[in-house]
Amino acid sequence: MDGNMDIREQVMLMRAVIGRKTMEIDEYDEKATNLTGEEAEKCLNMIEFLKKDIAGYKSIVDDLKDGTNDLTGDLWDITSLPEDSLALYTEFYIPSLSSEDRDEDHRAMDIKVKYAQDLARMYLIHIGRMALTDPKVLDLIMANEELAALIGGAILDMPELSVLIEKQ
Repeated sequence: MDGNMDIREQVMLMRAVIGRKTMEIDEYDEKATNLTGEEAEKCLNMIEFLKKDIAGYKSIVDDLKDGTNDLTGDLWDITSLPEDSLALYTEFYIPSLSSEDRDEDHRAMDIKVKYAQDLARMYLIHIGRMALTDPKVLDLIMANEELAALIGGAILDMPELSVLIEKQ
């Protein structure tokens, strides 16, 4: 998470962003009813983008609001922003924000990105540990040369493990 902000400050920031983006959805919805063609489509795409963005922030807030960072958020909610709207977000939405809102959005997005990276890493660790404790999965890993090579390469990068392996 953001090293300069404690969990409470992160939650407050994300809740502020969620509130602002909720109001912006209403504004884009109103604009879309008064526009046609490509401009109306931009507004509708922004609404979809903002809804998914809010879902990601809510998932993180739900994890952090009790004062912990247990990484139980929903990675899909956090990372499922529509790809076709990313350019619209960076070229249309971000420039439309005030400098204060833009700064707030960037700080919240930094937290969101770091959280998603941490959550993905914890998931991989969980899967790895499960695989290393299940004899059936371990047999399949050992039978797969590519996986064995990946594991071997990782072990060689860790001197303390390399020494133990070399002693065998």
